Amino acid sequence: MNLVNNLLITFGIFLIILIVPTGKAAPPEQIHLATSGNTNEMIIQWGTQEDTTFSCPSGSNVEYGIDSGELSQTATGDNDMYQWTTCVHTVKLTELSPNTTYYYRAGGGNEWSDVFSFNTLEEDPETITIGALADHGTSSNAQETTNNMANDEFDLVIHPGDISYANNAGAGNGWGDNTVWDEYQNQIETVASKYPHMYAPGNHEEDDDPYGFDAYETRFYNPGPNSFWYSFDYEFIHFVSISSEHDYDPGSTQHSWLQGDLENANNNRENVPWIVFFAHRPMYSSNGDGDGHGSEIEFREAMEPLLFQYQVDLAMYGHDHHYERTYPVFEENVYSTSSGNMSDAYYKPGAPIHIVAGNSGRSIYDGLEDPKPNWSAYRELSYGYTKFDVTKNSLHFKFIRNDDGSIGDEFWLYNFNVSDLMNDNSGSMMNNSLSSISLLHAIIGIGVVSVIKRKKQI
Repeated sequence: MNLVNNLLITFGIFLIILIVPTGKAAPPEQIHLATSGNTNEMIIQWGTQEDTTFSCPSGSNVEYGIDSGELSQTATGDNDMYQWTTCVHTVKLTELSPNTTYYYRAGGGNEWSDVFSFNTLEEDPETITIGALADHGTSSNAQETTNNMANDEFDLVIHPGDISYANNAGAGNGWGDNTVWDEYQNQIETVASKYPHMYAPGNHEEDDDPYGFDAYETRFYNPGPNSFWYSFDYEFIHFVSISSEHDYDPGSTQHSWLQGDLENANNNRENVPWIVFFAHRPMYSSNGDGDGHGSEIEFREAMEPLLFQYQVDLAMYGHDHHYERTYPVFEENVYSTSSGNMSDAYYKPGAPIHIVAGNSGRSIYDGLEDPKPNWSAYRELSYGYTKFDVTKNSLHFKFIRNDDGSIGDEFWLYNFNVSDLMNDNSGSMMNNSLSSISLLHAIIGIGVVSVIKRKKQI
């Protein structure tokens, strides 16, 4: 009986420790940005390590301004918690001026973060730069990717899943160690505090009970309709984030939503000419031997017809730990065998180009299929990240290796046909493309147009 009483007393004390807050604020950490899609706004998020999972006494405030020594403006937001002691704070800054460096710190009371900064886009920019990485984690290779990206410049970063690897055993097969989430978000802070990051869920974002996708849903902002599939316009790109971890079959809520979203986006090309799709599991991957997963056939059969019907330009994935680029492809039929280089670019090829970029930190999968499928344009087993410079008419994509910063692969994509240049008397198409390509490419393009027009006159 005494043993039972002692156990009850011990359990009661444990509950009191869990439930009763100390009322003391915690230092802000894990600073990261997100976008609402409005370039005059910025979402600022961070975490604080609280004493319980039931109360968050730390402040949800941001002080900011255009002078690092005078943060004269203040914004207040809210916080959220799940069954973990990290409290996630979210504050939206609005009415920001274009082409401006803002300095900010997060917290409240006596606990404030260091001062960080971000840049807003210029008004009507000629070019925007997007970074992309997947299957990152906290390894030394992941840290190298973070360091390299911190020394690069972006306007926005997308991450198609498998973020921290808190659930190291995979979806539904392991208990999530949420200290890994905290470690990861502190590791990526040097990049995520400067450039907004937007995510898609991967299989390693799902933990066993009681967490499920709680960490992913709580820690990262998105503009809706929910945490698992959403879209937003960012200047002249329409981004669509989809979950390969939830029901995606025709007739499902997600599939129906995607069809409606892509239809609307395709009808809005005059204002937002590009569509970029990102999800975790790849529709096309030739890394299917050994540890590799290969192409996700069921996902492809369900979703690929929508990407083709509404002419998605670029699709980004992770899951397989390598880099790979396809030719423009639909149902394994190649729509263009152009190399994609400066003198042999893709001009409105008629089908999406698919990219696997799951080589940002986790162990590389050495399972490339032999022979290489006819739809695979380039593949490589090395660590790195990707980025693409986009104008209203051109997209210049690069895979950058970690070890020496060299370009492992690149291609140029245009959203018009070469024949359209014949009728472009004002030169607007070419002018809109100049800022994202080299002078050599511009000279080649102008030469092609001159030859075409001369032949037409003859």
